Amino acid sequence: MPDNRKQLIPDLDFDLLKAYLSAFIANNSDFTDYNFNGSGLSMIMDLLAHNTHFNAFLLNMGINENFIDTAVTRGSIVSLAKNFGYCPRSVKSSIAKISFNIDSSDALGSTLTLETYVDNDNLGNYFTGESGSSTYVFYPIESVTATADSNGIYTFNNVLIREGAYNTLTYTVIPGDSGKYFINNFDIDIDSLRVKVTYAEDNSVEVFTRIENLVESTATSPIYYLFETTDRRYYIQFGDGVIGKKLSNNDVITIDFQTSSGSDANDISDFVLATDLTSSVPTTFSDSDLNSTNVVNSYGGASEESLDSIRINALGNFRSQNRAVTAEDYKYFVSRDYPLAQTISVWGGQDADPPQYGKVFISFKPSDGFFISNAQKQELLNSILDNRNIVSVIPEIVDPEYIFLQIDSLVNYNKATTNYSAVDIQNLVTTTIRQYNSSYLTLFGTKFNYSKFIREIDDTDASIVSNITNIKLRKNVPIVLSSALRYEIDFQNSLHPGTVGNISPFKATGDVSLGSNASLDLFLQDNELGVMQVVRYDLSGNKFVLKENCGEVDYVTGKIILNNFYVSQTANIDNTINIVARPKDYAIGDITSKRNTILTIVDSDITVNARSVS
Repeated sequence: MPDNRKQLIPDLDFDLLKAYLSAFIANNSDFTDYNFNGSGLSMIMDLLAHNTHFNAFLLNMGINENFIDTAVTRGSIVSLAKNFGYCPRSVKSSIAKISFNIDSSDALGSTLTLETYVDNDNLGNYFTGESGSSTYVFYPIESVTATADSNGIYTFNNVLIREGAYNTLTYTVIPGDSGKYFINNFDIDIDSLRVKVTYAEDNSVEVFTRIENLVESTATSPIYYLFETTDRRYYIQFGDGVIGKKLSNNDVITIDFQTSSGSDANDISDFVLATDLTSSVPTTFSDSDLNSTNVVNSYGGASEESLDSIRINALGNFRSQNRAVTAEDYKYFVSRDYPLAQTISVWGGQDADPPQYGKVFISFKPSDGFFISNAQKQELLNSILDNRNIVSVIPEIVDPEYIFLQIDSLVNYNKATTNYSAVDIQNLVTTTIRQYNSSYLTLFGTKFNYSKFIREIDDTDASIVSNITNIKLRKNVPIVLSSALRYEIDFQNSLHPGTVGNISPFKATGDVSLGSNASLDLFLQDNELGVMQVVRYDLSGNKFVLKENCGEVDYVTGKIILNNFYVSQTANIDNTINIVARPKDYAIGDITSKRNTILTIVDSDITVNARSVS
């Protein structure tokens, strides 16, 4: 028998460990006649193997927890992220933007202040909003003062309000304390933190800010550090007199923060002023005196950062050093500070078509819906990017573009091998198509693989024999009504000649070149030679070309140009026309997307029919 003491153990499997231990003892001549399968020795072997196996497992897990890539527990990941100077994103409160005015008889120049939370004795002014059966509190992020005009009207424009009730903690610096001041509430929005110190020496008050740039900090900078603990709390730490101002004994620290309800408070549009406002006259106003002029629904609420996100963003934070220079830096800041972004694409102006040097373009799809509002775009630029991008680069947020895939599938199935009806098969396949969309599409930079797609359909149920599936591409083109303009539609994929056109009709009343036909239902269509035409159809389906050339299509690149294209009315209520085209050779190649384009499938574009075959 070979000497097992010289063998390496390649696997820490329990049975192998026991076998190695038995073989090792059997090599000892004192145990030559022992039966290692007997109950007594077998139990000892089990015990030794268990002990070795447990120790190996614990050692392996312990080592894994020391590396951010393999750590499993949040405490370990947060602790490792701290080494990169990264504090994970907290729960984020919803933000809304409201505008309103108040009619009064106050004299010109009188003032009225919408005051944010001050302290426990002065709660300030706040609004309430309802979502479902719950009521949420929204405070102004900053106090806002309006001045009465000559008609006595106070006007408040674009006031930002943030969801969450305020809380206040107070600490006094004492000799020998840890220097860590804990916030024993994990459901806070750390963006709402307000820290001030009342100095014991002269009773003066100074506001401290969370450190953003270590390089610009001096020995007297009023800064604080924020950390998440391993037991899901936060604590604040102040400077040491070298980097950041050092506090003295008996200084009083006041910490204000808002508790957040996360995404539960999103999409609230109706807000009620819950506290009265008093002007300098003084005149008191209540909610009934407010004349709302505009409300941007609440948005941005989200849960705390996930473990996978912490792993990625901790490294991104270290790499970016809190400045946005490269495209990846911009992508990192948006993904970190705007958690509602489902997918993000960033590219430099030199890669735009046509190039726009000195710009960086940012596009993202929100997790709910297709686009974000202009107000949200501006808020992102102001709060996330303005203080980080270099002067020579202008960031611009652009809407994502969507290429919708129209699916028309005929599924052949063997009725003898299933209890499903044709309708059941259709529903199952429709579900498969939806799952394919959520798993492989609806993100930037994805590809649609036809062979994989039809295989997924075939694998939906064992009774499915085959499927015949046709694919078309659709883009929704926003139209400026009653204006002759140039439009560019880019499908980014090669197109099949003779398949380009719009689905729903449009009218062109006012286009004198069309005469009386301008008020009829009109369509776009290519002539298979790369020329776009305006056509109409009679009741018998006969086609009449009304405009021989209104643009061109490049079948290789998939780009369509419409020149002086005039529309007075669209069939779509959102003033868009739907351009469709069949991709060329999609059965042997992928349908791709680039930059800010997303491939996706919506339910209205799915057509499934099931046919029983023997």
